[in-house]
Amino acid sequence: MLFFFFCFSIPATAQQPALRLYAENDSSTYAGLRLTGQLWMRLNENNPGTLINGQASSSFFDISVRRIRFQTYARIREKTNMTMTLGQNNINYLTARSGEIRLLDFYVDHRLHQFLTVGGGQSGWNGTSRYAAPLTSKMLTLDVSPFMIPTVNQTDNILRKLSAYIKGQVGKWDYRWVFSRPYAPVENTGISAISTFANVKPGIQTAFYLKHQFFEKESNHSPFHPGTYDGERKLLALGMGFERQNDAMWHLNARADTITTPLTLMAIDLFGELPLPKNKALTFYTGYFYYDFGPQYLRVIGFNNVGRGVNEMGTFNGSGNSWPAIGTGHTVYFQGGFMWKIPERGEKIQPFIAGQYSKYQRLDDPVSYFEGGVNLLLNGQGSKITLAFQNRPVFDFSGEGRLLETTRRNAFVLQYQLRIE
Repeated sequence: MLFFFFCFSIPATAQQPALRLYAENDSSTYAGLRLTGQLWMRLNENNPGTLINGQASSSFFDISVRRIRFQTYARIREKTNMTMTLGQNNINYLTARSGEIRLLDFYVDHRLHQFLTVGGGQSGWNGTSRYAAPLTSKMLTLDVSPFMIPTVNQTDNILRKLSAYIKGQVGKWDYRWVFSRPYAPVENTGISAISTFANVKPGIQTAFYLKHQFFEKESNHSPFHPGTYDGERKLLALGMGFERQNDAMWHLNARADTITTPLTLMAIDLFGELPLPKNKALTFYTGYFYYDFGPQYLRVIGFNNVGRGVNEMGTFNGSGNSWPAIGTGHTVYFQGGFMWKIPERGEKIQPFIAGQYSKYQRLDDPVSYFEGGVNLLLNGQGSKITLAFQNRPVFDFSGEGRLLETTRRNAFVLQYQLRIE
């Protein structure tokens, strides 16, 4: 707690020069460094039947490292770029001894033309929607919603894939087209009538995202999209995208034949940030998503989960903070925030709300998830404190075998974020 109180005393200052080393007599050639980290203090209302070290626990308080990143990058004469990132997610009391730092990004790209850049490597270049590649150190909300990153740690490495891509901007249009060789599926659960990732030779995964920018243009140097610019940009971007992979999923039909099906993800979304008078700003994002993972596919997931197993009171959700977040079906999503500057000071306050509403094929009730909170920007995104509230559904089987929402659970999170670049 002393660390968080100390953070309140950090004064807001102007943006410092980037941590870069320039080549002698050539400002277009340089190398740089970024460091980001997010620390969590959380009180979680556990799912029914959750076990903590073998003991039933209705709630649990923990301290964890949600994310840490060490990134180096280089640019050579404004045309060739190289990026390497080391990092890890979810270092908590269960994972601390196995939370080794690993390679996340290593990719190179080269601008062939004003409108065309080509690149490749392990990277976060993804399609489908804006937050299929979220810049998690510049989010409006506490965290990215799991359904935005639908194959996370299944056929990728914390979003990253082994890919080749082309990208560019033509007038107000911004595009990316990505060709990936997915990793082998993490879970090999066998085949049943419920679709899962297929344990066969993976096909090429193709993703595409196109957006039209009505006001200012965002940079496409990085694959990752910010969730807010702290009210310093006037932006409105309408996007649409898809992702597809043949023979990605499999299941058994009524005759017990093995059927392989494609993975098909589609979305249309709208992002905006509008500066207002008196150092205020409105930020919003909304989208419609259609995911087809094959019949009845559903993934129960809990980011930075603290539970380990359940007792006889356990539900379909499983332990800790997990919930059915991703599946075959339809989703609408919204997030919005309002920011203002503290009078006669440099800090900014930014309350936010977000909500997900999904109709998944396997569930008999819709999924609704809510998040709300407030950001205190001590020095923009470079030093930020977030206090957030999350409310999730708990599903279980009824006596007739239907999967219904039976109750709801909450989580309260205090986060400190540091971003140095």
